[in-house]
Amino acid sequence: MNPSNTKKPSPPADVPSPPGSYDRSRTPPANLPGPPDLLSPAYPVQTRRPYPHLDTSSNKDVRRSTFDDVDSTWAPRPPPEAVFARIEDFFKDHDLDRPVIEMPSGGTSPTTTENPIPAPQRNRHKKSIRVVAAELKKRASRMESSVPAVLRKRNTKFWGSKVEEVTTETEVPPVPSESSPGGAVKPIFRWIRGELIGKGTYGKVYLALNATTGEMIAVKQVEIPRTASDITDARQITVVEALKLESETLKDLDHPNIVQYLGFEETPSFLSIFLEYVPGGSIASCLRRHGKFDEEVTKSFTGQILDGLEYLHGKGILHRDLKADNILVEMNGICKISDFGISKRTDDVNQAGAYTSMQGTVFWMAPEVINSQKGGYNSKVDIWSVGCVVYEMWTGQRPWNGQEAMAVLLHLYQNRQSPPLPESISLSPLADDFRQKCFAMDPDLRPSAAELRQHPYLELQPGWQFPGFQ
Repeated sequence: MNPSNTKKPSPPADVPSPPGSYDRSRTPPANLPGPPDLLSPAYPVQTRRPYPHLDTSSNKDVRRSTFDDVDSTWAPRPPPEAVFARIEDFFKDHDLDRPVIEMPSGGTSPTTTENPIPAPQRNRHKKSIRVVAAELKKRASRMESSVPAVLRKRNTKFWGSKVEEVTTETEVPPVPSESSPGGAVKPIFRWIRGELIGKGTYGKVYLALNATTGEMIAVKQVEIPRTASDITDARQITVVEALKLESETLKDLDHPNIVQYLGFEETPSFLSIFLEYVPGGSIASCLRRHGKFDEEVTKSFTGQILDGLEYLHGKGILHRDLKADNILVEMNGICKISDFGISKRTDDVNQAGAYTSMQGTVFWMAPEVINSQKGGYNSKVDIWSVGCVVYEMWTGQRPWNGQEAMAVLLHLYQNRQSPPLPESISLSPLADDFRQKCFAMDPDLRPSAAELRQHPYLELQPGWQFPGFQ
């Protein structure tokens, strides 16, 4: 990015100390944690081999992950039609030819309704995963030519429905129909778990197939504590409770720049949240593959993030963990905010002191979160984090690159300093003004998401369209 009329960005007016120094005599806040395991790497551009699943040194097939096989695309998560075409790669733990999916004859086309009613239980027969996938591929092809794209993107939600995981390891008994309190029959959704596409300390995210509707979905799963050590692990218990709260908080959200939450299931072994599957990758994964973004791409993505954030704040929800890793990008350039594990709902997101707990990831954290016991914080912490995400897209690096978490905490608490830009980065006057507004030390001086969305820096060139990543 080398726009004309550039200048070196000036620091925000209320930054009292120069970069790289802090007053060691000041007493840190009581809730300042020890050095956490939160170091995220910078974004070194990856060199892609023609066939990343092959170890060419030994000529052996040592497939690491199907989602690393990106021979012809920048996206680590392929579109559904590619998954259907290579079903054996993405559901390789299953016997794809064993008839396990019960298919009632007759009935409706479930992809056309929000909550399809199952067909009467008559003349049931079973089909294999491979056969069902082939039929779904044909159906998707027909929809591609006959159904508007907006309708094709809507996912079927199954809150309050009966959910059954299909496995080829054991025979799946028929699921009896259940009635809701009003007497209506609950729809039954069958799903098949595929490849692992993400994981954290306690949870994992899998690709999955909704065999009832034919939609690709994602499933976030957390193990229920069962052993004596698990039951006494306070952090693991907290994660389980947070997942329940996350599903309840977000089940009614519906916005094109927010990952949709589709359903929830609790079994003796797992808690599962069913999510919209977003083909493509995260902003962070794109930065790792391609380096810093073209300025028009940065503007487009930032505008979409602010659209989603305005919607969240309008619903009384603080995200509290916005970063490039938590923003997914579809192959057509549509951004979606994801990972609401530490989000919170409040009656007034603008109320000062709404929250006092120290939540988030240090490198993307606003100063008032560090010193939250003093006055609390509100939705403006998300605006600071937006500034950090834009910083990532400008520079190809995470904020505070090269510094450890404890040093960053002290910079934020004592120096009230925003992430310094690398010497090699020059911003236009509009871009620098946008940066300073995001990083205003006084949260009251930061604009709201709706106000920041109107910033002239975000105006795209006439006729610009997302070109993909080359």
